Amino acid sequence: MPADLARTHVSDLRAYLRFMGWAEQPGGPAGALWTKNGSRIGVPNVSDPDLMCGVIERVAAAEQKTASAVAHSVSHLLHDITYLRAAHEYQISDTIPLDTAETIVSSARTMLRATATTAREETAHIGRGYSRIGDQVIRRTLMAHTESGSFVIPILVPLSEPQGFDQHEQMSIDDEVVVPLHRTPPEPFERRIVRTFAQSMHAVNELVVEPSHMPTTNDLHELVYRGVSREFCVALAGILEEPAVAQFETRIDWAPAFRAPQTLPPSVSIDAGASRLVRSTADKLRRQAVNPKQVFSGPIVQLRHEKSDDPYGEIGISTVRDGRPREIVVRLTLPEYRKAWEWHNEGRAVIVEGTVRHTPGRPLRVDDPLRCHPLDEMHISNTDD
Repeated sequence: MPADLARTHVSDLRAYLRFMGWAEQPGGPAGALWTKNGSRIGVPNVSDPDLMCGVIERVAAAEQKTASAVAHSVSHLLHDITYLRAAHEYQISDTIPLDTAETIVSSARTMLRATATTAREETAHIGRGYSRIGDQVIRRTLMAHTESGSFVIPILVPLSEPQGFDQHEQMSIDDEVVVPLHRTPPEPFERRIVRTFAQSMHAVNELVVEPSHMPTTNDLHELVYRGVSREFCVALAGILEEPAVAQFETRIDWAPAFRAPQTLPPSVSIDAGASRLVRSTADKLRRQAVNPKQVFSGPIVQLRHEKSDDPYGEIGISTVRDGRPREIVVRLTLPEYRKAWEWHNEGRAVIVEGTVRHTPGRPLRVDDPLRCHPLDEMHISNTDD
C-alpha cells in the first residue's frame, strides 16, 4: 500500500471532493455517498488506511488520474509548498555539512519571514518591524523531510480555507466589452506571502544577478515594490556564501485550492558567485528611502463595465493596505481594460501606481493610474542615478 494513500485523512478528502465538484449525499453511521457525473463513491467517516486507499483509487479512476496524484492533491489542497534546493557538484550528494544545513534552514526562515512582512507593506529595510500577523503564519509553517540526491527542504505554508472555491474558469468579453460584474475569490494572505517570496527571488535574479551589476535607484524601487527587503537579501547571501553551496534554487508547488500564479517562473536558480552582489544590494536597501504608499499590487478579483458607450472599465485589486486586506478599484481606459481581462485569465498579479482616493462609505479607488501592468513585467523610468 503506497504510504501517501494510506496517510490521507478523510476530512482532507472531503474538502478535495467538494473542490472538484463532487456532491455529498445524506450519510449514515459508516459514511456517505459522493456523486459526480454518474460516478458514485462511498467515503467512510473514519480514516482507516485500507479503506482510504481504496477510496482514493476509485476517485482517481473516476477523474482519470493516478492514485498518487490524487493523494498528493488531497494532502496539499490548502498548502503552498516552496522547495529550497542547495546543490554542489562535489560536496552535496546524500549528505551536507551540518553548519551549512543550519544556515540554509535559518536563512530560509528569515527570507520567508521577511516576505510575510513585505506582503503586508513593502519596505526596503524591516529592522525590528516584522509583521505580527505575518509571524503568526510563519509559526504555522511546516518543514517536510528533505529529499535525497541534493539538499532539498520542502516548506509547507497552510492556507486559510476559502469561502468559495475558484474553479479557475477563463472568461471572455464581447466586442462591446459589456460585463456588468465578474468576481473571483480574494487572495488569502498566506498565498500572498508565498507569491511575494517567489516574486522576490525572481526580482533579485532579474534585476541584480543576471545584469551582474549593482542595482540603480530605480532598480531598488522595483525590488521593493515586488517585495524584496534588506533582510531577504542578507539571508539569501548567507546561503550563497556557504562553501558547500554552489547553487541555490527555489521552486513552488501551488496549492490546488487556489489559482496558481501563471506567469512567475516555475523555479529560480542563483549561483554562489552572485553572493557579493546580493549582499551589496542588501547594504543599498538599508540606505535607500522608498515610499510605496501610492504603489500596491495583487491579483485582479473584479471586472466591471456596465454601459457599451462608457470609455472606461473598472477592475478590483485584492491587496493589503495599512496592514489590512483591502480591495482597491482602478479605473482603466477600454484598451487597458481589455488587457486586464487577459491578465486576469492568465492569473497574473498586477502592480498599480497612482493616488488612492478614499470616500466615506465607498471602496478605495484610483481613477487615473500612472501605471498598471503585471508584476512580472518590469517598469523602469528613464531617469536614473
